[in-house]
Amino acid sequence: MNREEAVKIVMSMLEKNVEDLEMSEDKMGKTLVDLGVDSLDVMLVIMDVGEAAGVAISDDEAEGLDTPEKIVEFILK
Repeated sequence: MNREEAVKIVMSMLEKNVEDLEMSEDKMGKTLVDLGVDSLDVMLVIMDVGEAAGVAISDDEAEGLDTPEKIVEFILK
């Protein structure tokens, strides 16, 4: 998977799980909280991203994924 594909997955999962959120590249560095993502939605987004990317993300690993950019970096590892 390349970076462009990873960004597309993260952005689409955020838009799917967070009502009225329109993602763009300039929002990738913002915290999930600043984007209006509540704690339940964070877990749903991370689970969906992991499934779509074919990557297992443990609860411990998920705790540090507080921006869309960090999620992208994690799935590209």
